[in-house]
Amino acid sequence: MGEGTTRIVDGVGARVRELGDEITDVRRWLNTLVVELDRRRHNVTSWKGLKVPATVAGGTLVLAALVATPILMSRARHRRQLLSRGGDLTAKARRLAHALGRLAEDPGRLAPPEPPKVPASAVLALVIAATQVLAPTLRAALGPRRF
Repeated sequence: MGEGTTRIVDGVGARVRELGDEITDVRRWLNTLVVELDRRRHNVTSWKGLKVPATVAGGTLVLAALVATPILMSRARHRRQLLSRGGDLTAKARRLAHALGRLAEDPGRLAPPEPPKVPASAVLALVIAATQVLAPTLRAALGPRRF
């Protein structure tokens, strides 16, 4: 392959040179941009190039605080719930101790138990059963009657 253009018509060669110059300018501009981006990447990822280590330390502390806050809040909430339950149990224990103390002082103070209530249907069933058992005995004792 040779150098140069063989199929360029007169007048088009100037346009080709202009495009070549534009491409060269764009390549130089892109090269400058890539070099700058590479320099910035090195500055960000290099620990030696840090100008303000206190900023990194502060950022780390803020991140640690953001992670630790929900954990500490849940522990505090759990502790408050336990204290509340403990207070409730303590109050119940005091009331029970007071009631047992009153019972020990006067055992007769307890209310007598209520007698068991028999439902009316049970009473009716007992009466019918007794009638069925006693009816033949009464009939035999009275003898036959004729009206």
